[in-house]
Parts: sequence; C-alpha cells; structure tokens
Amino acid sequence: MIILLNGPPRSGKDTAAEFIIQLLGNSKVYHDKLSKPMKSGLRTIFDFKSNEMQALEAYKEESNGPDYGGHSWRAMQIHLFQHLETTYGSDILGKLFIRRNKNNGKVHTVVSDCGRSVELIPIVKDISYGQLGLIRLSRPDCDYSNDIREDVRSEGIKHLAHIDNIHDMDMFKVQIRRVLVKWKLLEAQDELD
Repeated sequence: MIILLNGPPRSGKDTAAEFIIQLLGNSKVYHDKLSKPMKSGLRTIFDFKSNEMQALEAYKEESNGPDYGGHSWRAMQIHLFQHLETTYGSDILGKLFIRRNKNNGKVHTVVSDCGRSVELIPIVKDISYGQLGLIRLSRPDCDYSNDIREDVRSEGIKHLAHIDNIHDMDMFKVQIRRVLVKWKLLEAQDELD
C-alpha cells in the first residue's frame, strides 16, 4: 500500500512517517517524498554536503544568504518545482514518484509530503484501488500560508483518515496506529503492544 501524508508545514508529516515505519517494520516500508527530485537537484546544483543538507532541512524557513538569492530552503525547492511544472506539467512530481517506485522492494511506501491534488492524478491512475491511503494531518497554528501545498482531494483513494495532531507524541503514535489497524495493515492485538 502507498500511504500518503497530507498537511500544512509543521503538522507532523515526517513524525507520522517515522511512526508508520516503526509500526509496520523498517524492512517493509519505504519512505519517500514527492519533493525528492527538488532536494536531489538542488544538492547537485549547489554541491551541498550532507551536513549542509541537514542544516538546510533543520532551518528550512530561514534565509540562506546572498549566494542563494536570500531564499530559504523551502523557497529554493518551490522555485525549482515551478520550473519543472512549467516545463513538464503540473503532475510531474506524481509521474516521477511512480517511475522511481516501480520496484522499490518494499511492501509499503509512505509519502510524507503529499501536497497538491494534481500530483495524485498519475499515482491514482497507476495504483490499484484499495492500495492507496491518505492521512490528512492538522495542527493548531499550522496552515498553508506561504506554501504551494493544499489539502488534497481524495477521489480514487479508498482508505482515508484525518488526525488532529493536538496531543503529545505518545497519543499521536496511538492515532497513527489506530489508522493502520482500521486499514488492516496491523492486527488489532498489535494495537495494544
């Protein structure tokens, strides 16, 4: 199954992906991001080293200085995406995702940055109905301001869930676990472990 996580910045998508990997097992779950081509492209263009990439991810909203046009890491990715979108179409990230995930060797894939409905079109077309799940996350004071992402539409997706990330980390993990049990990816007794 492909599990898509959708929500505004800082709503807990990466944390939810970590919980899904823990609960289903690292050997069974591949973690991917639709933004992977932008991150890989920018890393190559600017020759960012691993420690620089970690800093960029940690401070993705901060300006990166005059060498990078004063743009934040998030803005740099958005600009590169806008070029790809203009050149290859608005569904390019979905098409690239399908291409690189044909044979990843895992039972499940969790996508922690599903952000635009148009990206889902090639994914929904390529994946069997019932093999696609969407978890929408919300969190107080988190919205899509200054971001190109949105609450994605869910046509063609059988498994849907919404989680309000308003509790502590333990409760957040319990909420994720309940969704996986409901979708029959975990046994009910696993919910108690």
